Amino acid sequence: MLKAIAGVKAEKATPVEDLENKIRTEVVGRIAKGLMKLAGDNGMGIMDLTLEESKKENPNIPAPSPNGEYLAPWLETDFCTSCDECIKINPNIFAYNNDKKAYIKDPNAGPYSDLVKAAEKCTAGVIHPGLPADKNGPDMEKWIKRGEKFN
Repeated sequence: MLKAIAGVKAEKATPVEDLENKIRTEVVGRIAKGLMKLAGDNGMGIMDLTLEESKKENPNIPAPSPNGEYLAPWLETDFCTSCDECIKINPNIFAYNNDKKAYIKDPNAGPYSDLVKAAEKCTAGVIHPGLPADKNGPDMEKWIKRGEKFN
């Protein structure tokens, strides 16, 4: 624009400059869209945005039970750092795949407390203990409360 005002002929943009401008415009647009979502819904926009983005990144995340009764545990295997913490807690629940990434082999192969302990120890923060199907057990309310922040 300044070149046009000064009467200087504008140079034709190179393909690299065109691509950079296109990417810059797209990134700014996404940021603006995200900020608009954050500002919406009486302060609940941030929660909706977080859930929406999490679902895009990992479509295997189960939907929470509307009545809070049961929520299967899940593990974001692709983001596992292979730290061995979950395996040390309970190798019957957790195992490694061929890429040495943890997954939940059998969520019923140990107590719910082991899922919560593994989520607490997980260095990558990829273990989500869910909610137990059987809430009758020693200190179960305590374990559910401890596991809430990881779901």
